[in-house]
Amino acid sequence: MKPGTLPLRAQTRPVCQLCDYISQLPAYRRSFVAASTFKAPAIRRQVTRQHGVAPRIPTRRITTSPRKQELEPDAKRSLDWSNRIGALKAKLIEVEKQIQWIKSSPRVESEAATLEVLEGLESIARKAIALRTGQPSPTKIDVRQSSAGAILSMGRDEVDDNSAKVGNAKLASMNELPSPLYLSQLAEDLLKHPKVFISPNILGLYIHLQRLLARPRTIPEILHLYANKPVPQLGSSPPKFSKPSPKGPKQAIPADLAHEALTAAIEAKDLPLALDVVEMSYCAPAWQRHRILTKMGVPGLIAGITPLAIYMIAQELSVYSNYIDPWTFKLYSILGISTYVLCTGTLGFVALTTYNDNHDRVVWRPGVPLLDRYLREDERAAMDRIAGAWGFKEVWRRGDEEGEDWEGLRELILLRGMILDKPDLMPGMNA
Repeated sequence: MKPGTLPLRAQTRPVCQLCDYISQLPAYRRSFVAASTFKAPAIRRQVTRQHGVAPRIPTRRITTSPRKQELEPDAKRSLDWSNRIGALKAKLIEVEKQIQWIKSSPRVESEAATLEVLEGLESIARKAIALRTGQPSPTKIDVRQSSAGAILSMGRDEVDDNSAKVGNAKLASMNELPSPLYLSQLAEDLLKHPKVFISPNILGLYIHLQRLLARPRTIPEILHLYANKPVPQLGSSPPKFSKPSPKGPKQAIPADLAHEALTAAIEAKDLPLALDVVEMSYCAPAWQRHRILTKMGVPGLIAGITPLAIYMIAQELSVYSNYIDPWTFKLYSILGISTYVLCTGTLGFVALTTYNDNHDRVVWRPGVPLLDRYLREDERAAMDRIAGAWGFKEVWRRGDEEGEDWEGLRELILLRGMILDKPDLMPGMNA
């Protein structure tokens, strides 16, 4: 065969058909395809067009990324937080000046000034807690992404950097907030000052503040000062003090404040603190005298005038004695009415002092006098609350608690004339 008759060798084509296709397009189409996202279906729809119709070049919309849209509210929120933190710091400076004024004043200031300071500290604590609970979430861990993901995430690095800067600014501003320890120390130092009188209102606000700050360790000391601290005379200059009677009924901790102080100790899961609160409130001599005055005052007064009432009734009955000697009839009437009153009163007292439907885990040990049970009922109820808070909540698991704290609590309750989880009163152990 002649060389001229040999078929020509086919021209080699590029390996990438897409590149070949782009090179054959016009200049304006080539620049558009190179700059846009390569999608084969979209290209085919553009190529298949009717004759005589100019190709429609889709315009590319320029939209703001959602992350960039989120950046502006974050910046506004950060600015708002900065303003709130600045106002909070200004309020704290004002409260500190007021505390210094109370301490350095030449005379004893009124209770209203101390209440205003404590209310200001409580307001600052609430606002600081609200700001801390609104902290931004921690930064996410960077994950390696593919080349397609890298192409899609182009332009987001700057947004991420700005978001990180905003988050760091928020965290830096959060660190400037007053700490709970500092606020607690301010309130404690104020109440320990000699010229500050601890009234029930001040004590209640202080306990509420320490419970809010989760710093109840100083509550027992303030409870002790409530009954033993010298009382400053209002308006005296130089300050004059009067010594209180720690065992007087007036120095007893109010029942609602003692309950709230014990609640704060239980919430803190601090067993020694709870026992200290019970010792300073329910076990104090002032508490028992206050209970005698409030619980047994009226019954004691009635019991005191009962003999006189019985005598007057018997004397009136002796008028209707008829054939019986009036003096003998009066004597029999006195003996009969006194016997009835004494028997029914004794049964009522026994029923009142042995009422135990409110007992849960702590009961009185046999042999404890009934009068002691009645006067120390609040102490037993407090120990019952502590045992219920530190023990198992399930009834069928009671008695299985272990540990040094639990055994120490059991021994302490036994020394106080009580029994923790008496076996014959537990479920399944009684007849």
